Parts: sequence; C-alpha cells; structure tokens
Amino acid sequence: MRIKDNFNYFIYIFFLSFFLIGSNIFSDYSITPDEPLHRVNGFISLKYIIDLFSINLNNIETLQNIPELYSDWRRTYGSLFDLPFAFIEFSYDISIQNIFLIKHYFLFLIYFISTIFFFLLIKKNLKNERIALVGVLILISTPRIFSHSFYNSKDILFLSLIVIATYFCIELLKKFSFKNLIFSCVFCAFASNIRVIGIYLPILTFIFYIFLEDKFKTKKNLNFFLIYFSIFIFILYLIWPFLWQNPLENFLLILKESASYPNHWKFKTLYLGEYLNPENIPWHYFFIWFLSTTPTIFILIILSGLFLFIKKYLTFFLNIEFNKNLKLWKDKGQMVDLFIFLCFFIPIFFVITLNSTLYNGWRHLYFIYPFLIYLSLYGLVNLLNLISKKQVKIIYSIIILQILSNFFFIYNSHPVQNIYFNFISKSFIEGNLPVDYWGSGNKKTIDYLISNRSNFSISTSSFTPLINLRYSDGKIPYSQNINFYGTQKNKKNKSDFVFTNYYYNRDPKNEEKYKIPKNYKSYYKLIINGITVNEVFSK
Repeated sequence: MRIKDNFNYFIYIFFLSFFLIGSNIFSDYSITPDEPLHRVNGFISLKYIIDLFSINLNNIETLQNIPELYSDWRRTYGSLFDLPFAFIEFSYDISIQNIFLIKHYFLFLIYFISTIFFFLLIKKNLKNERIALVGVLILISTPRIFSHSFYNSKDILFLSLIVIATYFCIELLKKFSFKNLIFSCVFCAFASNIRVIGIYLPILTFIFYIFLEDKFKTKKNLNFFLIYFSIFIFILYLIWPFLWQNPLENFLLILKESASYPNHWKFKTLYLGEYLNPENIPWHYFFIWFLSTTPTIFILIILSGLFLFIKKYLTFFLNIEFNKNLKLWKDKGQMVDLFIFLCFFIPIFFVITLNSTLYNGWRHLYFIYPFLIYLSLYGLVNLLNLISKKQVKIIYSIIILQILSNFFFIYNSHPVQNIYFNFISKSFIEGNLPVDYWGSGNKKTIDYLISNRSNFSISTSSFTPLINLRYSDGKIPYSQNINFYGTQKNKKNKSDFVFTNYYYNRDPKNEEKYKIPKNYKSYYKLIINGITVNEVFSK
C-alpha cells in the first residue's frame, strides 16, 4: 500500500509540475499566422449575435469593419474557442497583445486537463498506472505536440476535446448513466464544433451501443439514439451560430468544406521537393510527415502495438459464428481496444479516400496521436507478459531514454519545438519539406536583432508574415521600434534587414517577392539541432 500511495503522490507531483512549467512559458511563443484569423472569426460570430438580437451597445462601432458571418470565407469555422475571447476583448477593453497571451494560456490549460483524462483512459482500461504515466509522457514529450499546445487553437484544441469526449464515450459504453451520457454529448459537440469530423465519435458510440450485451433490441436502441443525438445536436446547434439559420443546409456545407476545404489563397505546399495543391495531395502525405516528425522509438512501439492488436483481434473475429453470436468482442476490455483502434482508423481512411485538403504537415490529424499511443501501450502490456524481467527493463529503458531525449530537445530548442524532425528524416528534409511553416522561430530571431539594434526596418522573403509579432509580448513594443515592410519589392531594397524562414506558398524560383536582393549578405541564422529555421540578411 505504501508503494502505491507513494506512486500516487508522484503522479500528483508530475501533473502539478507539468502545469507549472506550462504556466511559466506560455508567453514565450510567437503569434502564428492563423491566430489573427481566428481572432477575427470570433468577432464575426459576436457581431452576428449582436445584430441578430438587436443588442444596443455603446462601442458597437468598433465592429463596423468586421465581415458578415454568412459572406465571410471563415463562416464554416467553429466558434467555441474564438467567440468567448472576442466577447472578453470587446467587453473589457483588453489589448490585443494580452488577449493572445490569455488564449495561449487557456489553450495550454485545456490541453493539460486533457492529459489527465488521457491518463485516466489508459489507467482504467489497461489496468496499469505506470503504463498510463508512460503514455502521458510520450504525448507531452513529443516536441511538435508540445509546441502546438500553446498556440494551435484548432488542431490541439480538437485533440484535447476528442480525448475527453472519448473518455466519456467509453465510460458510457461500459456503464450507462445520464452523467456519462451528458458529458459524452457535451464534449462530442464541443469537438465537432472545432472540427466537424468529430461527429464520427458519437456515431461510433451508437454503433457500439447496438452490439453491447443484451442491447441488440430495436426499442432500446431507438430510445438511446433519440436521447443521445437529441442532446448532442441541441448542444452543437446552441454553440454554433452559423447553424442558427438554415441548420441542415449549413451543416451540409460545413461537411462539404471539411472534406475538401477551399484553397482561398491559391496556396501550394512543399512536399518531397514539389509544390503541390493541398486539395490534391498523394495518399502517402500523412505517413511521410508522421514518420518524419515523430520520435523514432515511439514509431516502433506504435507499429508494434498496431500489429499485435490487429493480429489478436483478427484471430478472434475470424472465429465469430455470426449466426449464433452478434458480439464483436469477447469482453469490455476488447470492446474498448476496438473502439480506440477505430477512432484512429476511421479518420485516416476517410482522409485518404476523400482526398481531403491538408495543409503543411499532419497537424489536421494530431487528434489520432493519443489513440496511436494507447494502441502502442496495448502492445507493450501484451508484450511484457511474454518476455523476461530483464527484457522488460531493457524496453522500459529505451522508451525512457527517448522521452528524456525529447525533453532535452524541448528545453534546448525552446520555444521552437515545432521544427522537430527525427534523426532519420533530418538528412532529407531540406528542399523536400517545409521546416518552420508557422513561424515559431520568428520571435526568437527578432528578439536577437532587437538585442543588438533597437530600431530598424525589415522586409520578408517568405509566406510567413513577421508583422504578427506586433501582437506578441516582446521585451520592447515591436510595432514602435520596427518597421515591417512585408514582401513589398519597392521597400525591400531600402530595408535594414531581409528575413526568410524558407517557407513559401509557391515555387520561390518563380516568385520575385521571395528573392533576397543581391546587395544583402547573411547576418544571422537560427539553427536548431542542425536545421536552419530562419535567416536574416543585412544590407
């Protein structure tokens, strides 16, 4: 009992430490290109609500230049995260810099909460606290996930809500209660608002409910369906202003755009040396990115877990006598494992078959990563029962060494963990895959320039806008001390510096705006782990 109690204390200390670390570093990150777009998205929904209910406010004129909801290209974006912060900024006159800081903190806070639910999900279903802690360590030590957890209010927020929703969906299937049902509906609706693909989770839950023991009865299934989806749809409708008028038509539009999102900027992404339209990428796009940016040991244990699960489940499935037994699992443990496998498999299947639009990396599919970790731990638990204690120690040691290596990289590269590539892929990424497509290293480089020169002008030779730094929490006000000229050719030759992170939305050979003027030479390079993140040229 004493050993168990000590381990419980260790778990509390671990989560408290993680929370304190995140709470102390959230202000270190750059403002990424998507964040100003999501800020406006929040104001679009806020303006719509104010107009719809004819709310008379003194400062309503501040919303005059905000686009109308139904005519804006962001109309199908969810508003769950953006709208509340737009309301706070509008109501309490908070500066833009501070509102972005608050959003970074709350995004991390939600992610932190989701790691607790992830721990509980593993602990309750694999019956092993130590394995559960290893699972959380794998998740939070993955450098790209760690970095995105502070500023990616789309993909990491979706990951967080999917983890919490999955926990309650599984609890509902294991033991029906109105508490589990309500929480399952609420978090499934929240997740679906962020990315509409989240609707696959309640649908999967209902399908599994049909095959539960003694539940293959029409009346019971119909009652569950009506109650469950009535609550889910009501919450989704309530939190999504775009659905308030013409809900069915607008929901179908959301589904259509989520399958193949319109390329508003005629954007092209670098992939294996070619600039491709994100609406028409090869089927292997996700796999190449995942295998390049996930720590190598984690890839190996994930593949092992997938192999062991598929082998074990297929052996069971092929022995089912369908004319006598409609159960698709032998017990609730196998039910949970199958549910989580499908939570990973279904999105991958539809992304490939529908040829869904994906931008830069596999961030749109970050939410399947916790499921892959769970399956890797499933394989690990099964493997540990078959090998000697000495071999168990060796496997644990290898995993812990990878986790420690990840944390070293996270510390050493802070706050630019987003550029992580594993040691195998580092040799071929240059010219084949974009490195810092969200400009996570921009702030670090500009802070270096400021430390040597407080006033200067700077142009950009990349697709990532430097001007977003005016919203950052800098040592000095960026907008007062720096003139940002963007990619304007007429001002580029007059700038003190020209910045590039070698990230383009077209082939730079054919784009004049991306070229460095000939009378400029290299002044500073931000190099992390042997990879050039960005570079500054001076006249």
